[in-house]
Amino acid sequence: MAERSPLELVDRSGFPRPADGSARPFVWAHRGASALEPENTLRAFLAAADAGADGVELDIQLTRDGVAVVVHDPLLWTDGSQLHLRHDRAAALRPLWVRDLDWTDLEQASVRWPDGRTEHLTRFEEVLEVLPGQLWLDVELKAGWTYDPALATAFVALARRRSGRILASSFDQVILRDVAAVDPEIPLLSILHARPVDLPGVLAAVPAAMASIDRPFLGADDVRRWTDAGVEVSIGGSELLGDLDAVLTWPVAGVFLDDPRLAAPAARA
Repeated sequence: MAERSPLELVDRSGFPRPADGSARPFVWAHRGASALEPENTLRAFLAAADAGADGVELDIQLTRDGVAVVVHDPLLWTDGSQLHLRHDRAAALRPLWVRDLDWTDLEQASVRWPDGRTEHLTRFEEVLEVLPGQLWLDVELKAGWTYDPALATAFVALARRRSGRILASSFDQVILRDVAAVDPEIPLLSILHARPVDLPGVLAAVPAAMASIDRPFLGADDVRRWTDAGVEVSIGGSELLGDLDAVLTWPVAGVFLDDPRLAAPAARA
């Protein structure tokens, strides 16, 4: 009997699937419905649910005192009185690493988003309390060279409060491996900005069976080849809007969109 590949051994029973039971791609709202509301806010997540998304993608990292906060960038910026999330005047502002701030530093502070709106940052714990249970969560763990090993443990502890419908994703495969070591039941998705020579081999080292790759780095033949090899491939990136209708006919597991209405079944009916 031929030896089974690591991808064949991955339990897929807890993987995200459309609630309507169809074979269509799973629709993820990237940082919530970030085309409609400020990214990574409760308003964006609830707007995604209203727009018909199957799930919400969000980003978390740890503050200095160990609080999982929902924010994409590792840096915030201050002009002395106002915090900013990305700013075209960043050179004139002072950078603040999220990892060097306590939650008490952020809890009462308003943050100005790039579109000029002002919001408060949100704890991941609050997201779990507020979002509807039927909505899937893709929690991107911000790691890389700033990786705090406590993030994997903190994420798993919070994820266990939700009865399924949650997965961990990251560009950093080390943290995905660490999540698997703490709780092998949590589905894992590896994010890549590349067209790998051996995607199944890359994922087997985690191990993970799901990957998200930006549209410029793959075509229909890549998706079919990797799908046949046991990889569940999702596609994101702003370039996806250029041929979304075509991509939705490929055997993709999911699509990541700032405006989930573009692919949500109700909007396309």
